[in-house]
Amino acid sequence: MRSTALIEAPLTTVSGALRHVRTAESGLAGLGITGRVGGSGGLDLLMPGDELVFRLRAVGVPVRVATRVARVDAAELVSELVAGPLAELRHEAVLAEAGPRTLLTDSVRWRLPLGALGRAADVLLLRGLVLRVLAARAAAVRRTAESWASRPVVVATAVVHNGLLLAQQREFPDEVAGKWELPGGRVEPGERETDAVVRECKEELDIQVRPGRRIAPDVPLPSGKLLRTYAAELADPEAVPRAVEHRAVRWVGAAEVAELDWLPADRVLVPALLRQLGAE
Repeated sequence: MRSTALIEAPLTTVSGALRHVRTAESGLAGLGITGRVGGSGGLDLLMPGDELVFRLRAVGVPVRVATRVARVDAAELVSELVAGPLAELRHEAVLAEAGPRTLLTDSVRWRLPLGALGRAADVLLLRGLVLRVLAARAAAVRRTAESWASRPVVVATAVVHNGLLLAQQREFPDEVAGKWELPGGRVEPGERETDAVVRECKEELDIQVRPGRRIAPDVPLPSGKLLRTYAAELADPEAVPRAVEHRAVRWVGAAEVAELDWLPADRVLVPALLRQLGAE
C-alpha cells in the first residue's frame, strides 16, 4: 500500500521531521494507538536500531506491534517488524525534492498469518487502519516540518579530505568541554548558508573551504534553532587546519567517527558522515 503527501519545506527539514519521535507518536495518538518510540540522546531523533512499540485494539483485542529502524538517511527511513501478530511488516518512507517543496511517499508491505482467515481480516480491518495511520502520520510530518522551516539556521560542515573527516573538540562551556563537533555556527541575518559555512571554517579553523550539498537531515536544537549540515572540501589541499577557538582539531577515519564523544546534535549525524566517507 502506498500514499503520498506534498510538504512545504526543504527535503532535509522534512527528513528531520520524519525522524522525530514526537512526530511518530502524535501522528498515531488521534487514532487511539499509543506508542513508545526510542530516540537519540536528548534530541529525540530516530537512529538505526531504535525500536517503535505500538499498542492498539483490533476487534476489542489488545495488540502489540514492535518495529525497528533498519535504515535512515536524508531521503529515506525504513523500519521492519520485530514482534507482533503479523507474519511480515515493512515500512519505507522516501523523500524527493519537488522544487522548494518535498514529496513524501510512504509504502507499507505486510503479510498476515492464518491463510484465508488472515486474508479476510486484511481486507476487512487492516487496510483501512493502515490508510488512516499513513494519513495521520503524513499530517504530523507536515505540521512539524513546516513549523521548523522558519527556524533560524545553524550550519555544520563535513570537511572531507583524503578519506578523512575534520572534527574539532570543544574547549567551553564546561558542560560540553572535551566533546567533539563539526565546524560551523549561526547563519547571520541576510547571510547565505553556504557563506556562513565558509566564514565559520575560516574563523574556527583558519582554512578556506568550498561548500557542497546538504548531506543530512536537519536537526532541531534545544535552543529553537535548526542544525543544517553541508559537505565541503578544502580550497587548498595543502592547508593545515588549526584550533583557533577549540581545544583540538583532528582528521578522523570512518572507524573512528562512531567512537568519538560527539555532542548530541552531531552524534545524530554519524550515519550521514559515514556515507560521506564511503563507509555505508
